[in-house]
Amino acid sequence: MKALSRWVAIVAFTSLSFGVFAQSDPTAPLGYDAPSKATKTKTYRLPRLDAILCGGNNACSAVINGRSVSKGQSINGYFISAIHDNSVTLKRGERRWSLTVFNEQVVQ
Repeated sequence: MKALSRWVAIVAFTSLSFGVFAQSDPTAPLGYDAPSKATKTKTYRLPRLDAILCGGNNACSAVINGRSVSKGQSINGYFISAIHDNSVTLKRGERRWSLTVFNEQVVQ
């Protein structure tokens, strides 16, 4: 009977020890706070300006990443705020980018 109670005590003790986990690193220095996990920020690739097409009434459109777009549209998360005869202005949040092409690529 004594052996059975000893065996039950050993099983109970070992099963309780598996459920105990440290909430922090016991080997860390006193007062140490582990850095929080860094969140990944999503990066957006800046679109490629292929060409600018301008009509007779100064209405221009652009070919960006092989797709024809006009002012007010968006592509890959970038808003097209202006299209001029030699540049396109993109906006994302508070930041702005100006994409340009060489003069020989501008179609009028």
